Amino acid sequence: MIALATDITWKYVDRREAAIKAMRDYSTIETILNNTENDLNRIAEDAPVPAQPRLDGVPAAGLNPHASEERIVAHLERIDNRQRRYLQAREYMNWFVPAWRALTDDERWILETCFLTNDSEASSGSPIQRVCEHFLVERSSAYRRRSAALEHLATLLYGK
Repeated sequence: MIALATDITWKYVDRREAAIKAMRDYSTIETILNNTENDLNRIAEDAPVPAQPRLDGVPAAGLNPHASEERIVAHLERIDNRQRRYLQAREYMNWFVPAWRALTDDERWILETCFLTNDSEASSGSPIQRVCEHFLVERSSAYRRRSAALEHLATLLYGK
């Protein structure tokens, strides 16, 4: 019964659009993986310490008596959030990279050109035009190649 529910669920997922989003997330995920250790070190250096009690015994007027504890809890939440984000990034890489590597060089080039082109590269013509020039094919063939490469990636990521 559960397998049937899963099959029905996948029927309604736009696998191609999800594959495009997964490709576009790669650089962000890579940045998270490369910077998390430094972020955690920086956060550890800025660790708040509990406030020293006042020796005169008079509480400070209008101040939150739990402010010190709240700062420490907020700091621990920052650490926890960074660690959780790092674990999610590792999980993404374990899922995405094998599928990306299973593509042919031509498929990767087409997908990068069509979906990962930045604005400065876009001035050299439309992505489809660059595919046409690279493979010396007509526009219809370029669109078919783009569609086939995207479908192949979607199948590798999400199955049939």
